[in-house]
Amino acid sequence: MPIIRFTYNNCDKILVSSPGFIDSIAEKNIDKGKIHFFPQWAEPIFKRVENTQVKLSVVPQNSFIVMFAGNIGESQDFDSILKAAEKLKENKKIQWIILGSGRKEQWVKEEIKKLELGDTFHMMGRYPLEDMPNYYSLADAMLISLKKNYIFSLTIPAKLQSYLACGKPILAMLDGESPKLIRDAKAGLTCDSEDAD
Repeated sequence: MPIIRFTYNNCDKILVSSPGFIDSIAEKNIDKGKIHFFPQWAEPIFKRVENTQVKLSVVPQNSFIVMFAGNIGESQDFDSILKAAEKLKENKKIQWIILGSGRKEQWVKEEIKKLELGDTFHMMGRYPLEDMPNYYSLADAMLISLKKNYIFSLTIPAKLQSYLACGKPILAMLDGESPKLIRDAKAGLTCDSEDAD
């Protein structure tokens, strides 16, 4: 902690990627006047795609596609995502597409079998970054979630800017700064972290 405080006190400006970090840093007796919100942005590759050659062969026609893209880890709260999918599994029109990989990937695959979600919940693996806007274009809504945690409530995950840049509605299961941003932008629907209902 002394090194962090020394660093903060001996720089001219502190740029933070979320407004939530301003008070968090100021509480360490740091001059709030030198802390500035400097939002992240999506890489230029992320934009709305109208027509794509990409197909999702596992998804029935006229489905409502909920897509998650990114790390499949502990923080992303796949426990709650799977609970939500299980509650909706009788509605085969709702299809969950998961793009990405991570240390909980195998666990998620096992849960899909255990919960009998194979008809509606699909792990598609990783794709190159430049392909992502094409896949996003197939989604009806993009999903973002994080576990209930004070630090997570302060952050704005980078994928949120990518989702926004592609012009897709967002379904968010998050606390804190991110849902506020989504609501202010009228960009989707939010609920609290870990609220599968």
